[in-house]
Amino acid sequence: MTSTDDEGSEEPQGLIARSKQAYWPAGGSFTAGPFSDPEYIVPTDDRKAVMRSLDPQEVRWSVGALLLATLVGIGLPVYFLIEHTTTKHGKSTSIAVGPDALLLGGLLLLLCVGGFVAVWHRKRTLVAFDLMLVGFGLTLPLTFLGFVYIVLGGWLMLRASRINKYGTTNTKAIRTQTAARPRGRDRKEPAKAASQPGVRKPPAASKRYTPKSPPRKKIPKPTE
Repeated sequence: MTSTDDEGSEEPQGLIARSKQAYWPAGGSFTAGPFSDPEYIVPTDDRKAVMRSLDPQEVRWSVGALLLATLVGIGLPVYFLIEHTTTKHGKSTSIAVGPDALLLGGLLLLLCVGGFVAVWHRKRTLVAFDLMLVGFGLTLPLTFLGFVYIVLGGWLMLRASRINKYGTTNTKAIRTQTAARPRGRDRKEPAKAASQPGVRKPPAASKRYTPKSPPRKKIPKPTE
């Protein structure tokens, strides 16, 4: 009897722990190990896997944004249905704005459900796309908030681009790499030096055969 109770109590605790780790993980940028160092450069072979996933900081921002969008999706229809009503013969009826608010609220809730599933599986592209769609949906009633969601989705994709190009999202490390890389003419000079290691080679003769023109015949001068 005791073992059965212990097993039943462990299952909810395990589910709560997994949910907490999935939606509100501890730690800063990246996960444990070498990724905890903000100046760590991801190896080229591992960059594709890292850029497809989400680090704890990105997960917390995404979950917070989705929770706020869920509240807006519930509160927006309620607000419009309460504020936009008319009373006729003692009966309260909503005007035409009610169905539009319900449709928008349902769409936001559907996008939030998809966003939470994408965060659980750490799908960066799906989370960013979902946040952008939420932002476009919010631009009509709440323009500024919708713009913030669009920027947040773009921020996630920008960080993925930095990981792919530089192997890190740390601004200081990116500046160091950029300063160390050759620019403009400096990039072309090593290529020229490699193609011209020593004395400049003369141009190779053309392989196309061109026949020689026949000599001109001398015309004799007329005699008087």
